[in-house]
Amino acid sequence: MNTFRAEWTKFRTVPSNLATLLVAVGLMVGLGALTAYRAGEGHQAGGVFDATYISMYGGFLFAQTVVGTLGVLVVTSEYVTGMIRTSLTVTPRRGRLLAAKVAMFAGLALVAGEVASFASFLLGQAAIGAAGAPTAALGQPGVLRAVAGMGLIWALVGLVGVALGCLLRGTMIAVTVLVAVNFIIPIIGPRLMPEPAGEALQTYWPISAGLQVTTTVQAAERLTPWAGLGVLAAFTVVLLALAFAVFRRRDA
Repeated sequence: MNTFRAEWTKFRTVPSNLATLLVAVGLMVGLGALTAYRAGEGHQAGGVFDATYISMYGGFLFAQTVVGTLGVLVVTSEYVTGMIRTSLTVTPRRGRLLAAKVAMFAGLALVAGEVASFASFLLGQAAIGAAGAPTAALGQPGVLRAVAGMGLIWALVGLVGVALGCLLRGTMIAVTVLVAVNFIIPIIGPRLMPEPAGEALQTYWPISAGLQVTTTVQAAERLTPWAGLGVLAAFTVVLLALAFAVFRRRDA
């Protein structure tokens, strides 16, 4: 707990960290409402329309990069300043130090993610309704799971950032890989591949699979919500395991 408190102190005493996290929440809520309104305007009666997913996904596309980058900075900022040597002197058990970083940021990202998810959902439904499209309510089947699940996605994306920061140690390269993994590959990749390969990528790529937990209209060719979240969680665990192994053996 002392190590955990130390990591929390490091994070909150850099003013830009909490401000950036608030920006991520604002991006998800604001852009989510905007894209939800536009989607509502384009809705055609009788078509498939997942109001829950639509209200959150548009904002999450941008917020995920901010959350992941903060996860990267939890580790790489110490390498840039040389503070990592002090941290390892005070806490020579490297596994404990990295575990404290992981636990601190996972909790922070989860809380911020849940706040952003519920706010984005509520404002998004108002925007969708104003555009004349059908809305969703938390009491409907699968809606509460989808909204709460988005908060879990925030935590996992943040932990992917922590793992990449530990593995690569450089902020720029780690953020570049993060953007490629969570944004470029799942969105652009399928358009550059033959249709069967593109479909497989959209189904099984970690972030694409994980986001199935935020849907309420299940596509037959996609993974089920919890199976998809399991794929993203497994990917995150593997990256963290590699990060722990490398951190314990590599010089500061």
